[in-house]
Amino acid sequence: MDRISKNKPTIEHLQIACRHVREMRDAGVTENHAIRTLELFADVYAKLRNGGSATPHHVGQVPLGQWSIEARKLRDQNPNGKPRDYLRVEHGTPRRAFARKVMELAESGKLNGQTMDELAKRYWKLAVITVAGDDRLNKISRSEALETPDERWRKAGIAFDQIDEPGVGLRNEKAGP
Repeated sequence: MDRISKNKPTIEHLQIACRHVREMRDAGVTENHAIRTLELFADVYAKLRNGGSATPHHVGQVPLGQWSIEARKLRDQNPNGKPRDYLRVEHGTPRRAFARKVMELAESGKLNGQTMDELAKRYWKLAVITVAGDDRLNKISRSEALETPDERWRKAGIAFDQIDEPGVGLRNEKAGP
């Protein structure tokens, strides 16, 4: 029997979170504070849609094909190291930019299961990168989306052995240390 996560956001939850963002913004709250719940709900929705769980992201959940070359080298050099000391799980489309795309769907009256799944398939993608790669990425595009997640990583000089399509499934087995 398939078990449904109690933390699985629905389209209704996303619509409520979008309404919350609009109401908070109308009340004078900054986007930075108003959009945080939507960021979380949209991220978890997309992660579950792509085969992940509603747990926080961890390097062990990201397939090795989505690890940068630098990240794989560091993992091999530090097999007993703590991933948090030198690796980051990175969203190809920043969570804020992804949430803004969900808001656009809601405000245009087009937020539904099909459009959300299409959005997740096109823009939601995780990778494991190094702390240095994360620093470079934050300098050029901290919360802005480019045309594709891979384009954003390329712009920051983050290279991969292979590029998987956005929206590829996650797995629960450990890929990392």
